[in-house]
Amino acid sequence: AAQALGLAGWSVWGVSVGIFCDKCTTFSLKFVLSSAATLSAILVGAEPPGALLALVCIPFFVVGSRMRVIGLTGGIASGKSCVSNRFRALGYPVVDADAIAHGVLEKGTSSYHRVLRAFKDHDIVDSSGNINRAALRKLVFGNRDLNRKLKQCTHTSIALEMLRQIFLHSVIQGQPVVILDAPLLFESRANLLCKEVICVYCEEDVQISRLSKRDSVTMDDCRKAISSQMPVAKKKAMSDICIDNGGTLEDLNR
Repeated sequence: AAQALGLAGWSVWGVSVGIFCDKCTTFSLKFVLSSAATLSAILVGAEPPGALLALVCIPFFVVGSRMRVIGLTGGIASGKSCVSNRFRALGYPVVDADAIAHGVLEKGTSSYHRVLRAFKDHDIVDSSGNINRAALRKLVFGNRDLNRKLKQCTHTSIALEMLRQIFLHSVIQGQPVVILDAPLLFESRANLLCKEVICVYCEEDVQISRLSKRDSVTMDDCRKAISSQMPVAKKKAMSDICIDNGGTLEDLNR
């Protein structure tokens, strides 16, 4: 058990240091940090089998430093999916947090059972025993407390699947860039995995118009949904690149 914990600890340490070093723009600084990280791992774990476990830091450092993840985020109904589809068309692999969130609610999964327990007083299951996603979405739409409860049920499963897909594309397949499409990128701290972050935005009246047409909800519900998210101005301030998507698809492609 102690060795397993040591292995896990050095793995996390190696990946973390690798990601941090990758954010450094100076090659010499990368070299110094990576060398110091590896040396400290060996010194701290000098006693067998600690030394062997410490060496795990080296390959996991390589894993972390090879990751080239670009975060893609934006407010609800900002047209982020259009930008994501554009990246796909250009050949970049996209890790879609919304698609993952959809998958973790499949019947029989751990998140499925957690949601059923958390929402046992609500009618969210259809005749086949599957979660009625439309009913669940309507239930949490604009409700901050229920939205938080749903996130608590699904957050861990979504995070693990996101990491699995990023590892697959970046390390196993050797893709030079991976796009992480996540509306809650900053809220979930997933931006820490990203080398750069792109924020897609538009004016609130455009968001309301798009959202009301897409989900057939009232303008008041649209405002509640928008206000339940991190303000777009804050997302823009925390991002490296901001894309104004208040126009048409043709405007975006230009």
